[in-house]
Amino acid sequence: MRTMGRMGVVVVLMGMMLTWAPAALRADSAIPPGTNIFGVSPNANGTKVVGPLAIYYDVIGRETELCPVAEEVDMFFVMRLKLGSNSFAFAPAGPSRLCYVDTDAQKTAIEGFITNVAIPLMFQLSGPAPRCSNANVTPCWDLKSVTDFQQDGGLQPCTDPNTGTCPSFWAAMDITLAVRP
Repeated sequence: MRTMGRMGVVVVLMGMMLTWAPAALRADSAIPPGTNIFGVSPNANGTKVVGPLAIYYDVIGRETELCPVAEEVDMFFVMRLKLGSNSFAFAPAGPSRLCYVDTDAQKTAIEGFITNVAIPLMFQLSGPAPRCSNANVTPCWDLKSVTDFQQDGGLQPCTDPNTGTCPSFWAAMDITLAVRP
């Protein structure tokens, strides 16, 4: 009987944790749930390129001249894209320094890298391939989907007592590109 009582308490606690977890994740995310900050074009046509994109934010300071309302970060990212049976891994040479809450600057840095480095290398192009939705040219690419988006936000315990900020943040997602070479 004691085992059943303990098991019941464990089941109730697990249920409570599962109920609270989504709300906690939403509360700490810099991006509200359901927001299409990525400019996804679900009906985009072209050769499908898929893979994970991981972003790491190293906090430089809080409330700096560049970012008076939040953390100033160095943003690093890596992606592994698959085209047919071939996989390609990419990462810029250095970080992009920006304000953590400036999602437009983050998108611009990643889109610029895809346009100027990833797509030209994968498709052996001699120049950049801009987003199809921004220019009616070929070669071009569009972001068809972003799935399995995960972000830690402030869920990690903050360890810097002087600034009250976390030393780093991260985000990870799976992306699908539609490329018209």
